[in-house]
Amino acid sequence: MRKSGEPFIIHPVEVALLLSGMQMDAETVMAGLLHDTVEDTELTFEQVEGMFGLEVRNIVEGETKVSKLPKLAFADYADEQAENLRQMFIAMTDDYRIIIVKLADRLHNMRTLRFMKPEKQKKISRETLDIFAPLAHRMGIWQVKSELEDISFMYLYPDEYKKVNSILNRRRNKIVDTLDHSVKVLKETLRNDPTLRSQDVEIEVVGRTKEIYSLWHKMEMKHDRNLDHIADLVALRVILTPGDSIVKATQSADSGVWLCYHVLGLVQHLPNFTPMPTKVKDYISFPKPNGYQSLHTALMYKGQSVEVQIRTAHMHTVAEYGMASHWAYHDEKKRNTSMDLYNTPWLSSIKEWQQEAVESRDFVDCVRRELLGKRVFVFLRNGKILNLARGTTAVDAAFQIHTEVGLNMHGVEINGKPVPLNYELQNGDVVSILTGEGKPSTEWMQYAKSRSTRSKLRAYFRSQQNDNVLKSGEMLFFDYLSNHRNEILEASFIEHPFEVPTNADELQAFLPGSSRYDDVTELLNDIGHSQSGDFLRQKVSKIFLVPASALQECDESRFANITRTVYASQLDSMSFNGANEEEDSDSESSEPVSYADMLNGGQAEFADSDNVCYHCLPVRGDAILGTRHRDGSTLVHRKECSWAQEALNKARFPSNDDSVGEPVELAWPEDEWEDNTSESFLTEVIIMSVDRKLLLADCSVIASQNSEILKTGSSSSNEHCILEFLVRVKDLDELQNLMDKLREVNSVMSVERRFGSELLDEKDL
Repeated sequence: MRKSGEPFIIHPVEVALLLSGMQMDAETVMAGLLHDTVEDTELTFEQVEGMFGLEVRNIVEGETKVSKLPKLAFADYADEQAENLRQMFIAMTDDYRIIIVKLADRLHNMRTLRFMKPEKQKKISRETLDIFAPLAHRMGIWQVKSELEDISFMYLYPDEYKKVNSILNRRRNKIVDTLDHSVKVLKETLRNDPTLRSQDVEIEVVGRTKEIYSLWHKMEMKHDRNLDHIADLVALRVILTPGDSIVKATQSADSGVWLCYHVLGLVQHLPNFTPMPTKVKDYISFPKPNGYQSLHTALMYKGQSVEVQIRTAHMHTVAEYGMASHWAYHDEKKRNTSMDLYNTPWLSSIKEWQQEAVESRDFVDCVRRELLGKRVFVFLRNGKILNLARGTTAVDAAFQIHTEVGLNMHGVEINGKPVPLNYELQNGDVVSILTGEGKPSTEWMQYAKSRSTRSKLRAYFRSQQNDNVLKSGEMLFFDYLSNHRNEILEASFIEHPFEVPTNADELQAFLPGSSRYDDVTELLNDIGHSQSGDFLRQKVSKIFLVPASALQECDESRFANITRTVYASQLDSMSFNGANEEEDSDSESSEPVSYADMLNGGQAEFADSDNVCYHCLPVRGDAILGTRHRDGSTLVHRKECSWAQEALNKARFPSNDDSVGEPVELAWPEDEWEDNTSESFLTEVIIMSVDRKLLLADCSVIASQNSEILKTGSSSSNEHCILEFLVRVKDLDELQNLMDKLREVNSVMSVERRFGSELLDEKDL
């Protein structure tokens, strides 16, 4: 026996009657009768399938899995409880009839809730108001939603329930008079209209007052308890049922739509009623996300607002039963061959989310917020409407349109004006996504409010990271082979002659049999992930049969040489500055030499960016000096370049050496630069760092984002690593920005600009 004193059979029968009243199909009604059998009896799912078919078994099995729902606390969910809800949401993604059975089950339980203990009443009511009523609303089952809300409200907020009921009772006579008069006048007007009389259409006019919970919620939201200010306290509904002649003529379930607009015109001119034009809403042209369609308008009669809803019989069925009514508008053959009928895009979103490794509590909160919460509707330029969760941003809108649109977005316009990407969308916004050369940045993760958007962004960044790791491994491996080519050829025990490979295709021929790798991509990925000098030497040693000790000795020797080179270049710079100071002090006691006289009269010429010295590699923004040679060409140098200094010394102390050239004062042409954005300069950057995994990958990402990488080099000891990047930059500011960004990389100790280049060769010029 149930706690109500009724036999257990009463509950499944009542559930089946509710489902039948929703006009559900036979399989769903049977599943409603059987939904507790497997859990409460010895019946098995296999027996259910054998007697009633696979569809009934699937619905019963899905409902049974979520039958033991959580007893929610008022403020939060326990992990086990949240996991139960998660399983319910996931179960209904394959066939929404599972949740319709669950809603019918919940509705009958709520109707008998008075037999439960007060604590149980509150917990079940909270769960119903938080989860099941919004779910019924999202699925468009209006009757179930309203009743679940009113019963939950009565148990959760008994004092407020009594107050609202008392207010309604005090105004009941006026409300009933307004409702009766409105129905009478509207019926008479429609009955006497010649256009409607000439059509094969049945017209039904009904009235109702607003549900208690909905009324209380609206008053709370507006902070206004005056019933006269509630627009839909009294509501009329006009339902148009087209006859066979209209249905056959239109061959559509939406037949009679034009009659709805005709009735709207009649309603706006009802005698003794004042229309409220700002209250007209067209949900026929712009349906709600749950499929609801209707025309809404509001009238004023003796100080009382009256809402009028106009819809066809088909729209009314969808409004009352929502997704539960959809099966009736598809032919039997299609229902038997496609389960897509019982799925929807928003349910598919749940299916996507459940594939992510997230906590159940986060998952349930996300479903409540994004799918069962408030919505915002925005327009695209082509007139399409996007239905998004309230609080979403322009980034979410871009990815909702299409993943590729989001990944290529570089800007957004709202209502024709540029806005930042984190702009929060408002109802009625016209959104224009600008695409082209854009690509996501990590900041977008903060802007994205939708889990779907964040999931797509994470997938993109993972893909980029994998690409960077592969490129990093490729750089490390082939740079190592290039730097150790001679040692490998001399020390290898490979018997036949060979050339050291320079690309992945050439390397592939060396792999089979020489290591555990058969695929070059797998090898380069492992090297990119490892970022270990020992690991790299081990692979090179095995593939090319070179003693690992020989490679290690070579590495240690090269590391020492590079370190000395870096410090030597810094000392040279310091020595050069000191020499200038000495010259300045000496010149005070001797006859001063005019710098302008040495540089062709002091008239500066414009530097030619295509004719720079590759010994010092000047960049726009550097202090520069030119040397003019016999052929008339002028070579651009950094002022501290030894060749430039030799030219100055020659001007000060003339000699017959023509190889040096004549010093010329140069300046960067600013006007030309503004029109020549393709101009770029070679330069080399040296990074000294504590060695760690993914160091090259991290530095490569920064370098590629802020410059164009031409070549890389690397060397490491037991603890430290030196990375070299030959890059192209536009000017000194871009170079400085690159170096500043590289200094921010974890474990980097110093970043220096090399004077000239050691990586540069003729093919790079």
